[in-house]
Parts: sequence; structure tokens; C-alpha cells
Amino acid sequence: MEQKQQPSVPYALAGGIVGAGFGFLASPENGKRIVNRIGQSSVLKIAGREVLRTAQDMLTEQAMLALRQNATGYIQKYTDKLHEPRQETNPDAWENNQDPYQEKYEELKEENKNLHNNLQRIEDKLNTLLEVVGKDEQSP
Repeated sequence: MEQKQQPSVPYALAGGIVGAGFGFLASPENGKRIVNRIGQSSVLKIAGREVLRTAQDMLTEQAMLALRQNATGYIQKYTDKLHEPRQETNPDAWENNQDPYQEKYEELKEENKNLHNNLQRIEDKLNTLLEVVGKDEQSP
């Protein structure tokens, strides 16, 4: 069986180009100059903004998905409990005009408050992030 020899000239040229590029970038003066040019590039700034927007969209979507899943879980949990046959744990509760479901209602109120606080924190973080991006866009 005869094996074909692959031409080594293109590989040698590619290796030489890559090596020269690394050598060029390794010198301190050239590296600083290139980094400054890249930092001043409007194309790179636009690309950075797009990446940031994409990241913000992804974070927002993940937060909304997590909230939706939590809300669905809570709703399902309490819907299932509502469909269960009624069991009074304290028969005297009705006689004393106490609602046996008041405790569950208070738990739901507390969970709702916690969810609201979490949403507020997420919104505050996103607003802070947008402010930082706005300041970066305004700086020369």
C-alpha cells in the first residue's frame, strides 16, 4: 500500500506566519500599540456592546424562566393541596372564628414578598449594569 506524501511546504509557511505573528506581538512596544488600537476600534466597541446586550438578554431570560418555574411550582403545590379532601386539624378553629388556612395564606404572602424582593434586586443589578455601559459608551 502506497501512502501519499502530503506537501509540507504549506504547513511550513503557515507555521512561519503564526510564529512571526507571535513574535511580533511578544515585543512590548508592538503589543501595547496593538492593544491600544484594538481598544480604540469602533468595531470592537460595537461588538462589545452587542455581546453585553446578548448577555443581558440571556440573564433576563434565565431570571424570567427561573421565576416562572418557581411560580408554577408554587401554584401547582397549592392547587394540589386545594384539591385534597378537607382535613381540619383543629376542630375548634371554626368555632373560635379562626380560619385554618390563615397560616398557609401567611406563608404565601411571605413567599410572594421574597419573590418580589428577588425581582427588585435583579432589576437593580440590571439598571446598574446599563448605567456602567452607558458611561463606557459616552467616554472617548
